[in-house]
Amino acid sequence: MAPETTTLTSLLVLLLMAIAACSSPRIIATTQAPFGRILKPVKLHEGYMEVVQEQRCSHALLRLTCRSLKAFIFILEAEYHANHTELCMKESKKFENIKILQKDSVRRWKDTRHLKGNYIFDEEDGEMDIVDIRSSLNRRCSGQKHCRYNITIDHPSANSWIPGGILLKYACIPEGAVRRYCNQKVKVIAGEGGYINTPGYPLYYVGNITCGWTFVTLPGQRIVLTFHDLNILGPQANGSCVDIVRARDGDRILLEFCGTAAGVQVVSNTNLLTLDFVASKRFHNARGFLLHYQALGCPEISPPNGSYMSNGTLTSRTFLCKSGSVFPDSGDRKRTLECKNGKWNETATRLPDCIELYFGYKAKSKFMLDDSYEKELKEVS
Repeated sequence: MAPETTTLTSLLVLLLMAIAACSSPRIIATTQAPFGRILKPVKLHEGYMEVVQEQRCSHALLRLTCRSLKAFIFILEAEYHANHTELCMKESKKFENIKILQKDSVRRWKDTRHLKGNYIFDEEDGEMDIVDIRSSLNRRCSGQKHCRYNITIDHPSANSWIPGGILLKYACIPEGAVRRYCNQKVKVIAGEGGYINTPGYPLYYVGNITCGWTFVTLPGQRIVLTFHDLNILGPQANGSCVDIVRARDGDRILLEFCGTAAGVQVVSNTNLLTLDFVASKRFHNARGFLLHYQALGCPEISPPNGSYMSNGTLTSRTFLCKSGSVFPDSGDRKRTLECKNGKWNETATRLPDCIELYFGYKAKSKFMLDDSYEKELKEVS
């Protein structure tokens, strides 16, 4: 056979093999992310949000990615742990002789800016070998469909750290599940929540316009805002803010902030919260913000007739019948309701009114007494 014929035959065989490989069915893993473990998906009104969790060596390249092309990344948790050197030892033999980092070599990241109002922030826990790296990961990855992160390049001063572990949790949220427009009234439903980002996020934010949101939920509930990524123009030399994020509960200011932060939470005192974003310039080369809103607690519930509320919190209500009366279905004076996922374990329509005790017996109700019980009452009288 001529050499030309052999070459042609070989090419034809390779072509047929390629076509067969493309046409044969393939099994695609749907429970594992390319570089992490997918936790239970969360259902939103515009699809499912996937939460990815992984542990990697800090000095290896991190790849964050979303399986859906219509979803983007935002960072939930990101920490560098100097004492998790075993994650690097598994990846490369060159890290086998790593020594545990001295206590005074790395300090936990701490935002020294002062935030005004009622907010929740991560507190110091005394560990000296942990650094919060959400800010640099937000700068690199939040708002993107996929990205690469190198801590020695993307995080300030990290090039002097020893190889340790990175504990990372991020979410891929459908684009359709995020509100992108200002000046809206947002109804917050218990157990659902939602997301808002500023127009232009994460590439820029715009100014010279009124940009605000009014959040409202049922009486008795509160509203929680969590800023997963907040990046606007920082304070001036005198400490004053030109661009500012402000949260209000009526006339009370809960938050006034400018600059960069991650994980800041604001909790309202009532079922109404107003958020304003004031920007000076028409266009600013910063990300703006991405936040999550949700309802906290359960709707207000009235005490049954003949009772009063003896104790009430966001997660429970305790009602007490007046002296000489009880709840007919239990025969007890006290009844405690528990709040879970925005709902009481008992509804208001099922709460019975308190009734008086008859001759020292616990009565079910006047119209539910059976014959034997009526006979006992007559004998006593």
